[in-house]
Amino acid sequence: MDEALERLADTGPEFHGGLSNHGPMVAEALVRLGAPGVVPGWISAYLPQLEERPGTRERITDWRDALGDKRRVGDWTAYFTMALAGSSWRDVLARWWPRLAPGLAAGATHGVIRTAHAVRALADQESEPRRAELAHALAYWAAAYAELPDRPITAGVRTMEQAVAVLPILELAPRGLIVDHLGNLKDLPEFVDAISALRPPSDVQADLAELSRVFSGVFLSQGRHAPIAFTHAVTMPVAVSSILGHLPQETWRPTYDRVWQMSAALYSGYAYQGVVEPLPSADPPAPEDLAGQAAETGEEHAIKLTEAVLRGHAATGDPLFLHTAARAIAVLGR
Repeated sequence: MDEALERLADTGPEFHGGLSNHGPMVAEALVRLGAPGVVPGWISAYLPQLEERPGTRERITDWRDALGDKRRVGDWTAYFTMALAGSSWRDVLARWWPRLAPGLAAGATHGVIRTAHAVRALADQESEPRRAELAHALAYWAAAYAELPDRPITAGVRTMEQAVAVLPILELAPRGLIVDHLGNLKDLPEFVDAISALRPPSDVQADLAELSRVFSGVFLSQGRHAPIAFTHAVTMPVAVSSILGHLPQETWRPTYDRVWQMSAALYSGYAYQGVVEPLPSADPPAPEDLAGQAAETGEEHAIKLTEAVLRGHAATGDPLFLHTAARAIAVLGR
């Protein structure tokens, strides 16, 4: 893991006009899938398409002014590098999570996902490359910070499945980057009411697992239509759930509401003209087979989604997660 992060340390968080650098996230996911031997070769193949890490412009003195300014990702990296040098990573995470959580849309959710991968690696073993990666991840989240319309508050009576079933759909064919397309939700005023119709969480960890399960079902039933967007609707809540124990408990409820809003936004933004398929009825492949197959694809989204849903299956035993991994390998790993 440390070798992988050292090789990726001088690469930027985006490339090709706004695509997120998946390198550090995939490296951590492959290790979790039991395929650490695949990591060096995968990175060697991935590195040539990446861009250099941006340099600094000026020191950040008022973080609010620099929030959401991608031109200053180098400044944010320097800022978090200094913060992590002077405090424990847990203190820095606790301080910045409530500041950044409203901007979960950053990098099409890759800001928070990359942060979660970095936190998991650090929680396993502290090292300089892993602290540096957390600085890079938080810097990307801060520089790409983007909010969805309105402040989400779950205050209704609907279950997760009921709430997803009545989500409004943006009748506009997606174009360009995910973050840009989701900006069109401001023209869908019923979206805000649909978000608040979900019942409040009674157990945030359990309710995040249910959210991940329901959106895994969405990926299975409609994932062929918009596989990347629906992938993020699963990997993002699983990423947050996987590090919930490292976050201050007072942040759990507002984080849950933001996670629900973000996954719902991906559905509302990308379900347009989708074809709904029935859920699989046959027995799914075994987890260990899926882990190996995902690693063999070499495809970043297939790897990350498989790791996420295998985590969900390990926690709940629900075979729906295994079917999702099999579909991800078939659709994304082609």
